[in-house]
Amino acid sequence: MSAIIKVYMLDSFMTLAEFSHLLSARPKWVLNTLKAVNADGRYTMDMARQLTVARAVHEAAAVPMAESLAFARRALRAPCVVSSPVAVRLADDDDDVALTVDVYRLLSSLHVRLADLRESFAPRARGRPRMRRVSALRAAEEWGLDLSLIRDNLSKTPTERVRQLDAMGQFTRDARRVDRRARSV
Repeated sequence: MSAIIKVYMLDSFMTLAEFSHLLSARPKWVLNTLKAVNADGRYTMDMARQLTVARAVHEAAAVPMAESLAFARRALRAPCVVSSPVAVRLADDDDDVALTVDVYRLLSSLHVRLADLRESFAPRARGRPRMRRVSALRAAEEWGLDLSLIRDNLSKTPTERVRQLDAMGQFTRDARRVDRRARSV
């Protein structure tokens, strides 16, 4: 059994199945979200980071996804200290409303899913499944046919095979001649 090993670089592109597994979201959610925020169709690690934070903001504060993505981009640009969450303002006006997001925790869970993706996720292969090829000789042998004569003939040179064929033809002619003489008597 052959195993497909794919190395996920941080800047490489992923398939939709891999990307949705990384975000722990359904592929339809990924497609709809990327269309709603007018993002390009590339599934990169950078976009996965942004959508992870944006999804957390969207689910926690019921902020529209486009605004959540802008918030996520600002939060990811802010310096991230392991022990403290990042506080970023939701609006640009003078309101005193700020949303605090633990970017480190969100990115940690994203990297755990990335490790899972590297180790165990194998998307469905395209096309028809490969058929196990069995040689015709092996299949005939498994079925119970004796292939010793065929192997013996295949081991001979073409000249030896032609000589053997001529000898069998001569034997057949001699046998018919003897048979005709026996019937005529």
